Amino acid sequence: MDSRVSVSYQTLTTFDVKIRGANTVTDEQPNLPAQIASALVSIPKALTPGVIKALDRLLGAAVDIPVAWLAQKKAQIEAQTESYKLVEAAIANTVATSAGADPETAHRAMNVLIRKEYRKQMNREAVAAAMVEDLREHLTANEDGSAPQATGELDEDWLNVFERYAEDASSERLQGLWGRVLAGEIRGPGRFSTRTLRFLSEFSQADASTFEAFSKTAFGEFAPKQLAKPADIADITGLINMESCGLIQGASGLGLRRTMTFNNHGYVFLKEGDIYIVLKGNTNTTIDHECIALTPLGQELLPLVTSRNARDTARVVARSLRTPLIHECYIGVGAGLGNGNKIQFTELLWRNDTPDPQILDGEATPTIV
Repeated sequence: MDSRVSVSYQTLTTFDVKIRGANTVTDEQPNLPAQIASALVSIPKALTPGVIKALDRLLGAAVDIPVAWLAQKKAQIEAQTESYKLVEAAIANTVATSAGADPETAHRAMNVLIRKEYRKQMNREAVAAAMVEDLREHLTANEDGSAPQATGELDEDWLNVFERYAEDASSERLQGLWGRVLAGEIRGPGRFSTRTLRFLSEFSQADASTFEAFSKTAFGEFAPKQLAKPADIADITGLINMESCGLIQGASGLGLRRTMTFNNHGYVFLKEGDIYIVLKGNTNTTIDHECIALTPLGQELLPLVTSRNARDTARVVARSLRTPLIHECYIGVGAGLGNGNKIQFTELLWRNDTPDPQILDGEATPTIV
């Protein structure tokens, strides 16, 4: 590029938040979009590094904000959404005055480029806002009521791939989806593979609706076939489509059977996130049922279905498994994961001599073995 035409983008924007020292608060006003800034201060401290790293990438800024700084400055953070218009005007003016051969053509080309980048940046900001809002709304994302804890750092290569998809998300639905994906990745780096990102970028609204309906019959790694099969058993088009997309297995052909054996303590554990279905029966007894299995891709998509409640789904799935060989069934949540992987029973779905559901107040805490 001709040096006469080059313009420093960073000097023309004010989206960079400058912190000169770890314990120094500058007098410069950070220019985060208001909807992001207002929610940012309520993010759990453990997730803040991941949030800042994600904002750094999506907002195109060197964001390095200590938690204490956020608390001090939250009332001063404002949006200056006119900054991109200033960028456009400044660069267009530079091109018009610097391009010698055909300034009008250069001006039009630069105008198209800036508008395209402006649109991408607006999409990235919308995704960032959706991410921060999701984290704020789910401050106690763990089923046991504890605050979420980040388990690692966001991968740079993953962020590179994510950014390309985020900047093309022009609809509110896609912006919300990518925001939830990023929030989930911040809570648990590695939760969503780059393959999942690529799949979501091509996932149609019709396919998403089909999977949404299916997800309410699935828990963890499987869906009981009696729940997942359509009302019109002759029409399994939706299941076949999901199988061809790589979301499920066992919809066609002879299907699959899931075999489970009660352990030495008489338990079988079925898990999704922090929620467990706990089945109790005779030691070393085996039970099985027809099922449709979720692939790793399908399992990654389950938490992205906003209309699905994992605990409600656990109840539906557990009741569909009921046989005389299962004497008791509980819903439990993971507790003390650093101390023996114990499960706290919270709800009794059935007991052979007590058919009605009961809410429990921390009954037994069996250790997963």
